[in-house]
Amino acid sequence: MDGMLKMKKILGIFLAVCFVLSLTVASVSAAPWDNDRHKWDDNRNKFDDHDRIKWDKDRIKWDNDKRKWDNDKRKWDNDRRKWDNKKHGKEYTKWYRMYIIWFVSYEKFCGYYSKFYSYYYEYYESYSHYGSRW
Repeated sequence: MDGMLKMKKILGIFLAVCFVLSLTVASVSAAPWDNDRHKWDDNRNKFDDHDRIKWDKDRIKWDNDKRKWDNDKRKWDNDRRKWDNKKHGKEYTKWYRMYIIWFVSYEKFCGYYSKFYSYYYEYYESYSHYGSRW
């Protein structure tokens, strides 16, 4: 009975963390964009090849990190499936705590990844319109 209460408490904390993370991601995605940032004002905001190369390198880095996180997720999911067929005791509780810590980090990374891509697409959109004035 004691183990069930601990599990409910852990799940409650996990759900609260997920809720807070979802609110954070939602508020970031709903934030207003500064559309005046890339106006044609005497070429002060002109993007050059250096900017494009930097953004593309950042995008490649983020994609590689995402691939690593997804590989870790696959490993954790396989472990979780294995635990579904085993008796849950102290070993499971220890594993589950580590899983929750990892999962919260994974969710945080996914939020940062989404945020980067929103900025990347905003940059890419402004860069691709640079060559055609109207």
